[in-house]
Amino acid sequence: MSFERLQSALRRAKTPLALGIAPTIDEVAAPLKKQFNEMLGSGSLADCEALRYHSMQLLELAEGRLGAVVIDADCFLPYGMMGADVLSNLITACRAKGIYSIVDYRTTRPLPYLTAETAPDGITVMPYVGGDAAAEVADKSVFATVLTNNPTGGEVQSLIAGDRPLYVALAMQMARRGAGLVVETGYSLDVRELRRRCGSAFMLLKHCDGENAVPAFDDYGHNACVVDYSLRSAEDVACAIKELKGWVNIV
Repeated sequence: MSFERLQSALRRAKTPLALGIAPTIDEVAAPLKKQFNEMLGSGSLADCEALRYHSMQLLELAEGRLGAVVIDADCFLPYGMMGADVLSNLITACRAKGIYSIVDYRTTRPLPYLTAETAPDGITVMPYVGGDAAAEVADKSVFATVLTNNPTGGEVQSLIAGDRPLYVALAMQMARRGAGLVVETGYSLDVRELRRRCGSAFMLLKHCDGENAVPAFDDYGHNACVVDYSLRSAEDVACAIKELKGWVNIV
């Protein structure tokens, strides 16, 4: 398992910012949906093609500006093989553009996703099944989702395990196995505690602004990445990069 290529991609881009792609069909522009409905008839096929086009447009925002993209698999896989094809196309496009691709699968069985011909550079896993979730594959990265932002997450993740919350104990186990950590709450106290307990484990920070992300980074701006799902234009990307640079400089 390796995070060196990811870190190198972020350094080349000179920002630890990643583009988040998690579209729903409701977010696709109405004229675009109408165009595909007229060509293919309303239904799943038209929706998938609209999502494909929309997502490829978002991906264009990262090329030459950002080093990494995080793609939410749940936005595509409910469409079955058609959605899986869109997801595969996005991974291939990332590879062609030289962008590090991470797919948010939250799977418990990482090996099939990491060893497939169309595998992304990294994936997320749900580590509550145990250490098997942190399977090692050369030159690939695995991120354990240890802390989520859904309303009921704390019912499990914040249970006390000895002298610490369960999510901290689990993060320490995953870090020892070489996995990165996904932190979704966006709170600096959570980030700070995980950094203190988990050494230099790479952190993928969702729903987190620059100020709250600061404790995740070392003095060189390494070992963490902020994922932004709100970027919709080149201007958005430029503003997000500038804002994050006010808190974190990557060298």
